[in-house]
Amino acid sequence: MKTNTRLHYLLDKYIKGSIDLIEQDELFNLIELEALDEVILDEIHADLNTEKNSTASLPPYVAEEMIRKILKSEPAVNQIITPKKDGIFVFKKWAMAAVFIGFIALTYFIGFNLKDTHSNFTAIIPKNIESKINNSNQVQLLVLSDGTKVYLNPGSTLHFDHKFKGDNREVYLEGEAFFNVKKNPNKPFLVYYNNIVTKVLGTSFRVATNKLNGQLVVEVKSGRVQVFENSNLAQSGSKITPVIITPNQKVSYDVEGRRFETALVIHPEHVDLVNDESTKIESRPLYFDQQKLNHVFEQLEKYYLIDITVENSATYNCVFTGDIANLDLFSALKIICIATNANYEINGTKILIKGKGCNN
Repeated sequence: MKTNTRLHYLLDKYIKGSIDLIEQDELFNLIELEALDEVILDEIHADLNTEKNSTASLPPYVAEEMIRKILKSEPAVNQIITPKKDGIFVFKKWAMAAVFIGFIALTYFIGFNLKDTHSNFTAIIPKNIESKINNSNQVQLLVLSDGTKVYLNPGSTLHFDHKFKGDNREVYLEGEAFFNVKKNPNKPFLVYYNNIVTKVLGTSFRVATNKLNGQLVVEVKSGRVQVFENSNLAQSGSKITPVIITPNQKVSYDVEGRRFETALVIHPEHVDLVNDESTKIESRPLYFDQQKLNHVFEQLEKYYLIDITVENSATYNCVFTGDIANLDLFSALKIICIATNANYEINGTKILIKGKGCNN
């Protein structure tokens, strides 16, 4: 895929809110290339000179707050954002992209504020352990002495004890990485990452920083992890409650506000559990023939390990027929809801189905 086409694709995903952390990093890297500035400006002008494109309105208080922050760092953005007579700001697709580019300056501001935190973090890294730095432009696989696999992102560094002496297996991460931890109930695996510590027995998860807001993020693919504050870097003696997340869940840590927020990952994946009768799914998973929704949702819950609840118990009486095995979770839910005159919303780490339901 050509660079310009790839940029268009990633910008569309960002605007739609469907971009993941890896794609988000790629988008930032592309936008930071000066060679693309002219391309972006050409697209903005072309979009603003035609009436064929659709528009998306934001409530005035939201638009004004966005503009207030953005114009502090990029006054030129004001030339491509115009208010309607009713006071509602209109953001065309490429105008929205330009706003995003202006917003890049804010991310640098966030990064600057986090430098002190990172400096404090590096100060607590033991001096007598090994370090692996990924100086390439590709993810590198690092296999630790216990069999744990670490997929280290470009520009990232992992500090670790080669023999894992002591009661815990402890590593210190600078940057981003995906961990597939070898199970050992007698020796927990601890990942120190700036202000947070992730504790696991055996699982796979990703640790990264959201470049839009500076929050620290842990996403779980399999198993269960506990995330808590790094007491060595806490700003005060008070403690906040640790959180536990499971597959297809993520937790974000607000460094400035010192709080955790749990949510579903953007793209939930099938969780393959071996030899667990309590979560066994049918031989033809996610294919339904005149099945009531209580059964459909039960299979989806087992497939993704995500809780699905209904606002009205009569919803369980509705019947669904269809093969949704090749669809992602949210596309499948849209089809089910359309077929049963319902809708869904995401509440934290759970999904709520809303609708009048059906008679028996």
